[in-house]
Amino acid sequence: MKLSKRNRQNLIKKLIETQDISTQTELLGALKKEGVSFNQPTISRDLRELSVIKAARGLGKIVYQLPVDTDTITMNEFRHKFINLVNDIQHTGNLILVKALPGEAQGIAKAIDSARLKQIIGTIAGDDTILVVVDKVTNVKKVFSLFERLKQGLNF
Repeated sequence: MKLSKRNRQNLIKKLIETQDISTQTELLGALKKEGVSFNQPTISRDLRELSVIKAARGLGKIVYQLPVDTDTITMNEFRHKFINLVNDIQHTGNLILVKALPGEAQGIAKAIDSARLKQIIGTIAGDDTILVVVDKVTNVKKVFSLFERLKQGLNF
């Protein structure tokens, strides 16, 4: 089967995320099981372009890993920040004020920005306070409720 470069790299990412692959030979074998085959230089180039790294998993097993996307955040990371680092949440008008532990506001603001919620225009963070600007007053309660749910350890 012939794949475009984009589809080939997406398949490589999927395999790296779902299997413990330690070498290019193992990756070539996994691709072959998927019904596609490529030469080693192509795979090597793809791994470099995808910024794939080798990292320890479990007890000393070294496997390929995709880089952490610093522009996105998982639901668990988002919830973790709210459960462990947020002290209080208040709102007025189209603004939400999030009070956090000292030194934690920047990380929480980055998490809020990375979540890319369409109702949030942006955030401003100090040392322990984040100002969240919501697009419309009518959306504040929705975003506030979401933050409250996260603080309680619940999902969106």
